[in-house]
Amino acid sequence: MATFLYKCRDIGYDCGFEFSAHSRDDLMPRIRIHSRYAHNIYEMTDEMKNKIEAAIKQID
Repeated sequence: MATFLYKCRDIGYDCGFEFSAHSRDDLMPRIRIHSRYAHNIYEMTDEMKNKIEAAIKQID
């Protein structure tokens, strides 16, 4: 089974948040929660979603 990894610093934040999951869809709710509480982003723009999608890497 594949594992996907998101690192907040990969989209330009000076932030150590990293999260992995077995699907891209499982990552997004966690990323949204982190963005809200750590970076005060309450609504993601399409541009932000695209940056996040591009930053998600398959690691195995």
